[in-house]
Amino acid sequence: MKIKRLLIIPARAGSKRIKNKNIKNFVGKPMIYYPINTAIKSKLFTKIHVSTDSKKISKLAESFGVMSDFLRPKILSNDKASLFPVFKFVVDKYLLLGQKFDEVWCILPCSPFLDKKDLVSISSKSKKLKKPILSISPYPAPLNWSFEVKKHRVMNVNQKKMRNDKLSKKKHFYDAGQVYCFPSNYLNKKDFNFKDNILTYELPLVKSVDIDTIHDWKLAETIYRGLHSKK
Repeated sequence: MKIKRLLIIPARAGSKRIKNKNIKNFVGKPMIYYPINTAIKSKLFTKIHVSTDSKKISKLAESFGVMSDFLRPKILSNDKASLFPVFKFVVDKYLLLGQKFDEVWCILPCSPFLDKKDLVSISSKSKKLKKPILSISPYPAPLNWSFEVKKHRVMNVNQKKMRNDKLSKKKHFYDAGQVYCFPSNYLNKKDFNFKDNILTYELPLVKSVDIDTIHDWKLAETIYRGLHSKK
């Protein structure tokens, strides 16, 4: 039986650090074009939904082939709103419309480096193991090399740990914040919990640039151009 997958791309209006971040021009196209295009190319999803409170973003998504069935309420569109209530709102809305899904996916709108191979790999893993999956990336340096800086001075250095070869070889990861995938019944839980039995999909650092500031944006554009100039 074919798995019914719902993809949610959360793209509210009102970003503060980068104005109109989700629709700002990125290497020639609005940022939100990239996750939509990748999702369509993957042919994995029964429904792709751009969750937004903005009619402008909704119309732009429609121009890229994703029809908007409903807008997100303002109460779920402020700075304090977390993703899980947004997912639940979207899933409940579709249930009222008579549409039920086996898996719920999320791709964040500022994800220009993902490609359909990533999504296909994640879908293969989720189908076999039926557990939540989260995209991760490795820290670029060992954690034991870290220290604080106060008033331009190095603080709280643990030289013993810093020089420990075993600790330096140990790999640590963080939530890359690009893709989430989970069985739809997982939304009955109160919240996403890292203590749960969560599977991972590793993204290289070059695919997991966190775009929160203009500096991040410029770095991401430079990397994107470099990667695609070779093709």
